[in-house]
Amino acid sequence: MNKFPTSFSRMLPAAAGLLMITAALTLSGCGGGPSEPPIDEDSVRPHAISIREAAALCSRFRVVTDTLKVKCPPFKDALNTGYAEAFNRDTYRILLKQKDSTGALAAGIRIYYGLDEKGVMKLVMVPYDKNGNDILNHLISTDVKPIPGDSSKERKAESLTAGDGAQAMEQGNLCPTVCSPTGPLMPQ
Repeated sequence: MNKFPTSFSRMLPAAAGLLMITAALTLSGCGGGPSEPPIDEDSVRPHAISIREAAALCSRFRVVTDTLKVKCPPFKDALNTGYAEAFNRDTYRILLKQKDSTGALAAGIRIYYGLDEKGVMKLVMVPYDKNGNDILNHLISTDVKPIPGDSSKERKAESLTAGDGAQAMEQGNLCPTVCSPTGPLMPQ
């Protein structure tokens, strides 16, 4: 004996089919979940170079800076360039999510060269708009959890809100010491 009313029994196959279609669309990326926008390869093409060319550029840079450090010792103390600086993907994502004064998303990321008080070269990143203007927004929360005996977190929070509250990104992992262990861009 069937425990469900006849009309409900007729709806079960349709409901099961709808559930299967919804699951398939969700798993295939058509379900409206968050996704990355497509990449416009035409806008990227002018920036692409071969790894061979990239390795040559990096090698020349290391030769020149290492030679300057030997031939001109004050250079070594005044400008520590390192070989690379790495940032995690969320750093780029937060910059590219920024909107200009019209509400348009950032067109790209500009990287300024900076120098800290110890002479270490730093990459300072800000988003820019379609007209090439820097977008200077408040990027991240300054809420920090205090660690007993560690006032550096409090100083960092204070420095993030200095001035008008606009922020940039820096503090990448400098190479050396955090370097790719292999590959054509690093010295062998």
